Amino acid sequence: MNFSQIISSKLTEIITSELNYSDDKKEIMEYAIETALLFLLGSFLIILLGYLSNALIPAVIAAIFGGLLRRVSGGAHFNTPTKCLTISSITYALIGVLTKKLVNYDLANQSSLIIILLVSFLLVSFLAPVDSESKPIHSSSLKVKLKISSMVFVIISFLIISLIDNKLLTVSAVLGVFYQSITLLPIFNTKRGEYGL
Repeated sequence: MNFSQIISSKLTEIITSELNYSDDKKEIMEYAIETALLFLLGSFLIILLGYLSNALIPAVIAAIFGGLLRRVSGGAHFNTPTKCLTISSITYALIGVLTKKLVNYDLANQSSLIIILLVSFLLVSFLAPVDSESKPIHSSSLKVKLKISSMVFVIISFLIISLIDNKLLTVSAVLGVFYQSITLLPIFNTKRGEYGL
């Protein structure tokens, strides 16, 4: 049992001690609490590392775009939430630093951003959604909906970078989408025991 599971289990006990909840309802509540805790912890780590690396805004923007795409595309991560949060937070902070360098040295133009998004679009078109052993997607209609949602999200990202004239925002968004698209590659999803979703 990891740290977040221990806390969510204790909080569920405290909340439901006076209530006559069934085991199923308790399990649902515990899952919801753990998900909320992991989201808050992940957000805090990204903000902290982004701030410490002097790249807070681009790190947060990249994490928002990458995180939203991840909701519909799936993708690889480590076998514990703590490892996953740590690696993701460090990666988004590094994306923030890279974004600032690219913008400061004027190394990212509209054409390169469009090419990166085109690659992301192709990746999600062919690979999304990537499910997990713990949460397999059995419904073929749900798979189609998630694939379409992933593709639509990349298209929306393209529209945003086309309409907004803010290099820091557009480069951050594109790199966040690209990073998430890369996590769909089979190389990151073959060792289910080590990296599994």
